[in-house]
Amino acid sequence: MGSIRLLGPPDYSAEEREALIDFVLALRKSRIQEFLEDAELARSGTKQDLRERLRASLNAGELTYEKLVEFLDSVAPWGKQHVFLYQGPRNDIQEWKDPDHVQRLLKQHRLGKHFNARLPLILPEKLTLSSVAHAAGRLRVTAVEKREYAERTPDLDEVKETGRGEKISLKAYVHHLTRTITAFEWDLNANVAMLQITQLQRDGAYEEVAGRFFQLVSPWLDIERFGLVDLRQAIRGLHEIEERGNPEARSHGVHYRSPRGRTISAHSPTPRDSVVGEKFIDEAMESVRKYGVGHLGNFYWQGDKLGLVPNAREDVHFIIVGAKSRVNFPTPNTEEVVRHVLQRVRAIS
Repeated sequence: MGSIRLLGPPDYSAEEREALIDFVLALRKSRIQEFLEDAELARSGTKQDLRERLRASLNAGELTYEKLVEFLDSVAPWGKQHVFLYQGPRNDIQEWKDPDHVQRLLKQHRLGKHFNARLPLILPEKLTLSSVAHAAGRLRVTAVEKREYAERTPDLDEVKETGRGEKISLKAYVHHLTRTITAFEWDLNANVAMLQITQLQRDGAYEEVAGRFFQLVSPWLDIERFGLVDLRQAIRGLHEIEERGNPEARSHGVHYRSPRGRTISAHSPTPRDSVVGEKFIDEAMESVRKYGVGHLGNFYWQGDKLGLVPNAREDVHFIIVGAKSRVNFPTPNTEEVVRHVLQRVRAIS
């Protein structure tokens, strides 16, 4: 989004420095190799080889932690994520198209340094503003936070005995440390917006994160004025297009909810097969669709239907959570692919 200046980084803790390397090495191998090539480091070797190579380069001052954060921030927003789609506010938004207005507004709230700048955060303890970028008719606001959670792992449970023969059951949990990026982007020309949240461990946590993000920016940007796009129609629309014989997306599972709250679903035998194709099931689902609303849609956007998106040969897995008005991308993608799929989902909604 145009030229973004880098702000001076905060003091990174040892935990943050080590976690940053972990986050980078958790990316797809092709992405890691792309970064190593840009940093003029050897691309080959095991993950441990790459870890040691990165550490050596960081210790020698040839590579900076800020550079690693910059790379991670360029990739993570287009990885595994959930996205809420919005219609813009109905009142006049002309002043928001003026970057000087946005800059003045931020200065009024002591946030002027964030305008068209990026604070390279790794694991802030609470949701913290990282960047406010205004360019090419878009306003993009990004925040970062540290998230920790424990995952139950029964395979590692143990049973021991006390000296008196009493049994002790030890239940095992694996501790996870993650970095969550939340980004709100407003297309000021089309007056539509989206909120992206990197994938979390609990499905119900996205609304909670969205609420905290709204609170964070509420002094100067009232997202409550934006209206959520009802994505239930997109499930119905994609299903109907597929039935007509020229699908953009292949359905692996389609769920509908009746007016009285009952859910009915159909699933294909494999992700490579469509729900559509057996007459009696198609007829049953058509009847359900007529009276119900889309509840959940598990789709694969066909790679050859991605329009002008470059290098998109593989099908793109996405799930429309109609009941929550969000789209889930359970696998990493490129920015071009994510934008294309979301644009089409919005158009069909």
